[in-house]
Amino acid sequence: MDFETTFIAQVITVIGFAVGLSIVVASGRYPRHIRNSLRAYAYGKFLVGLGFLVAGLRGGLAPDLLVPLANGLGIAGLSMNYTSVRHLQNRPAPPLAPLAVGLAVGLVSALLLLSGGGIASIRILVSFTTAAMLLVIAFEVLVRYEGRGIPHYVTGILCASLAVAYLVRMGAGVTQGEAPTAYMLDDGVERLTFLLTLLGTVVGAINYVLMASDEFNRELAKLAHTDGLTGSLNRRRLFELGEVEFRRARRHGRDLTVLVLDIDRFKAVNDRAGHPFGDRVIQAVADCCAAQIRSEDSVGRIGGEEFAILLPETGVEAGRLLAERLRSAIERQLAQLGAEAGVTVTCSIGGVSLTREHSEFSDLMAQSDSALYDAKHAGRNQVRFYPAVALTPALHA
Repeated sequence: MDFETTFIAQVITVIGFAVGLSIVVASGRYPRHIRNSLRAYAYGKFLVGLGFLVAGLRGGLAPDLLVPLANGLGIAGLSMNYTSVRHLQNRPAPPLAPLAVGLAVGLVSALLLLSGGGIASIRILVSFTTAAMLLVIAFEVLVRYEGRGIPHYVTGILCASLAVAYLVRMGAGVTQGEAPTAYMLDDGVERLTFLLTLLGTVVGAINYVLMASDEFNRELAKLAHTDGLTGSLNRRRLFELGEVEFRRARRHGRDLTVLVLDIDRFKAVNDRAGHPFGDRVIQAVADCCAAQIRSEDSVGRIGGEEFAILLPETGVEAGRLLAERLRSAIERQLAQLGAEAGVTVTCSIGGVSLTREHSEFSDLMAQSDSALYDAKHAGRNQVRFYPAVALTPALHA
């Protein structure tokens, strides 16, 4: 079926408005960064739809005004797609960048018309800008986006394909003759480009909603697995990972060390400085722990002021060294924070390393708790490991 370009533009307008309205309505109950992303995407669809609407009306009274307006609106709307992807990753996005890009394209289009240029020169400008923006979005989704899934790859490939189509359109603008600004070009390249844009609007919207859904699911998993105050793993998730690491270490004869850390005299800190200050101390200790461990290690808050750390592939001596380094770092780095309230912030650490006698992960936790008690009983601000004399040396394959 041979559709006219004007008709395709009208269809894009209707779909753009419908998609934008639907997403705005659905965005209200999502976390903030996902909500911002959804709304940026929806506003982009409104602008793109409005741009195609204006383009289809330019046979009216002021075509020289409507051509730059239509192009500026369309490019601004496309730029909002980039903003939405940045928001979806919870990364900063310049709030006025889409407006600036759209305004720049609109002004340059107007200058081209005022200087005697015609549709061909504007077609080249807008096609190049559109292709460049689509490639930037494709790069953001295919390369920089963490945790990519099938919708991300489909979106990236779709953007790259549309960029190629607009580059072909730019080439057509180089070879074509000038046409009156009151008419929309209706050649084969223009129709194909608009049809692909229509397809991209529909498929892109579906994939974007799937991307937002993936991000929301990750956010739910994060909320289910992490402690609300510190961002560390919560007790349930830490024990789940502990069971996994325990079974893996037993199966393959690998080392595994567990540390349990408790903030010394924390009740006195709360009583003297107040619970808000106590929360700051807990957060600072969690941050210190996260900074001292490796990416493959895990730290979780398992009680009010108590943390546990899983150290895969770590034997007793390496575990002792890390525990002592962590104890010293907390004493040193939190000294200034404690001085604000006239308190001293230190911690006691108990640890244990995997041996043949351990049949359950709970054995490691119980013995690290026992070692922690020894550290507290010995005067606090110390590291103690479960007595090696009571155990057989660590299991190796």
